[in-house]
Amino acid sequence: MGLLNIRKSTFKHGVHPPEHKEETNGLPIRQFPFAPLIILPMAQHIGAPSQIVVREGQEVARGQLLAKAGGYVSVPLHAPVSGTVRKIANVPTISGKMSPGIYLEPFPSSSQEVLEGTPVDVDAATPEEIL
Repeated sequence: MGLLNIRKSTFKHGVHPPEHKEETNGLPIRQFPFAPLIILPMAQHIGAPSQIVVREGQEVARGQLLAKAGGYVSVPLHAPVSGTVRKIANVPTISGKMSPGIYLEPFPSSSQEVLEGTPVDVDAATPEEIL
């Protein structure tokens, strides 16, 4: 048996556990309050950790830049909620390693309202309009 003929341990069509949709069908969607403290790790992917641009004690608005991209494969991080940066310290990542993180305490009055902008036709927009 050659290398390409190795039989895979698999089965057809995947796993389909019971969905139990009848238990919540027809119930209204509810919003839960924010957690008292939100921890935002800077390493959320395989790339370089984001670089923090805020300081402890700083008040931030939802959508405000908290950390800029830290390398070739990296992303900026924006505040998911308005609040106060309580602490900047290392936090464990899913891999078990430590990474810088932001401890954000939401304001009690912080909104969960969905913010929607005006759609832009990117095919017709100029580069300046897209940026």
